[in-house]
Amino acid sequence: MPDVEKVSAVEGFKSESDYLLGDIGTELGDGEGFFGKGSIQLLKHHGTYQQDDRDLRQTKSAKKFSFMVRSKIPSGIVTSDQLLAELDLCDEIGNTTLRITSRQGLQLHGVVKSDLVQTIARINETHLTTLGACGDVCRNV
Repeated sequence: MPDVEKVSAVEGFKSESDYLLGDIGTELGDGEGFFGKGSIQLLKHHGTYQQDDRDLRQTKSAKKFSFMVRSKIPSGIVTSDQLLAELDLCDEIGNTTLRITSRQGLQLHGVVKSDLVQTIARINETHLTTLGACGDVCRNV
């Protein structure tokens, strides 16, 4: 009898997630400023990482969460309209910075949970995507 390969906890979340949806939709409307353990893993496939304030880690203060949303830019080519739209998002929703990654992605930092849906929708309106921009996927070609 062949050995059964044990999968990691992350792979377990993904395989039981209903096509990488999991509880993300429910948690978006729960009023909390953060996501649960399983959703954190699934968010990567939607181009999002949950982050906490590193300066508060050592204090007894409550954790303060924000999110990084990464746009996937095939071949690293964006139009001027797409770049201007991303810069507008930085000013209106993020922490006023746009970071260009070594894999030609664009990262918007400082997004709060209640602004995630709007942020991703506005990125999609420019014909860019966040799908597959993070996690264990091929990031660019």
